Amino acid sequence: MDRNELLGELHRGRLVAVIRSKTADEALTTAAAAADAGVKFVEITFSVPGALKVIEALAQRPQFHVGAGTVLSRDQARAAIAAGAEFVVAPSLELDLVPVCHDAGIACFPGAATPTEIITAARAGVDLVKIFPADCLGGAYFIRQMSGPFPEIRFMVSGGVALDNVKDYVQAGVTGICLGSAYLSGLLARQGREGFVKEVARFTRSVSEAQS
Repeated sequence: MDRNELLGELHRGRLVAVIRSKTADEALTTAAAAADAGVKFVEITFSVPGALKVIEALAQRPQFHVGAGTVLSRDQARAAIAAGAEFVVAPSLELDLVPVCHDAGIACFPGAATPTEIITAARAGVDLVKIFPADCLGGAYFIRQMSGPFPEIRFMVSGGVALDNVKDYVQAGVTGICLGSAYLSGLLARQGREGFVKEVARFTRSVSEAQS
């Protein structure tokens, strides 16, 4: 799947499960539960023990599009791509990741938090601009404000996504909406797999309702 096809599929589903688990087994369990709830995009952060092995394992499963998160160097990006990552995400404006990813045909989503960073990222050819931390910056209101001067730029949001704002993000045109790692890990610990699937499925329904 090329980058444009990947972005099209992400835009249809919107949701990305960000996984920052304490163990590789927990990461695999969380990813599988997210897929059961209808979330097809999973971001494995480099803070997960054995993150590359987790990415490699998930890349073999057709129900997932797996990416690498908290990528802060070209070496990390190359390692993630070699493991099978289909997209690479950074929390900050790591523009040197863009050529590494694009040379390999992989999507790149660096972070930005200001208009200057947003346009800098776009000029560097990023596939999505990740707004982080989205809740601190104004959430969907910030996205709408930025879409005025930058109508061609596509966004991902991370930070503070919840059931009461996910529809706002969809209606604001956001392509990627990240379900936070702390929320997902806490949900799995409190409610177990069955409760996790039931709760996360509410997000997938909210996205579908907002798109209809």
